Amino acid sequence: MIRASLVQMDVKPLAPAENFARMRAFVAAEAEAGSNLILFPELSNTGYVEPPAPGSPFVSNVPNYAAALVDASADPAGEEIGSLAALAEEKGVYIVAGLALRDAVLAGVIRNSSLLIGPGGVLGRYDKVHQWQNEKLYFRPGERIDVFDMAATPLGMQICYDIRFPEITRILAMKGAQVVTSVWASFGRDGEPVADDGLFIHRVYTRAAENGIFFLSCNRAGVHGNFRFFGRSCAAGPDGTILGALDHDREDVLRVDIDLSRIATYRGFTGIWADRAPHVYAKALAEETR
Repeated sequence: MIRASLVQMDVKPLAPAENFARMRAFVAAEAEAGSNLILFPELSNTGYVEPPAPGSPFVSNVPNYAAALVDASADPAGEEIGSLAALAEEKGVYIVAGLALRDAVLAGVIRNSSLLIGPGGVLGRYDKVHQWQNEKLYFRPGERIDVFDMAATPLGMQICYDIRFPEITRILAMKGAQVVTSVWASFGRDGEPVADDGLFIHRVYTRAAENGIFFLSCNRAGVHGNFRFFGRSCAAGPDGTILGALDHDREDVLRVDIDLSRIATYRGFTGIWADRAPHVYAKALAEETR
């Protein structure tokens, strides 16, 4: 049994020391509460990019925002990541954290990433393949979709906008992922009502049920300029059953239990993997591209 904590936290822009300190405090508290998998939102160390949306003004009053974002991004082999790894080792937990990371070789190049950290250090890394709007101004996109071992549980990671591309989750499931995490920094105009209060639930239900996996969606909280992050973190089981959901955009923690035996039960009952017809799909695709 896996007990997962989805930490719907606020993030201070360009303040990695403060943000990492808060993450470590959450890890310690959630480990004490009995969780062994702890999730943090997209870009938890730096805050979201600026301007947040095309045509909106910059919020942070810094002379060179791009350089400041690079400086605030974490060194994959640095002390900040090392401190999370040491805490994961001490507490015997696994952490999935959305982070801005510097390239290990190319100076000035950064990526919007999700790290799997656990006893033994960094166990996996996913660099966001699909960049949303102004993210393209700063981040180099990823080119790999991999599954990683979390204490004998295959785990896949994706980030925010990726969920609109079902290929990501399907590839992870085909590679054996039983748990897929999605970390977000999804927002709308502050003061405007949420257009669809169940948006995140719809999305996790769909990705979970069409693949027969556990899908965990961890969004952030807080306000940045004229934008408010939606929160509403949630999780679904392999049949689409909602394991838990936060119905607000404030800081909070959602805790859910994951019974991996439910995957085989659901897949065996529905036949969603046995009934796939990849030869038909390939034929149709080949005809479409002639």
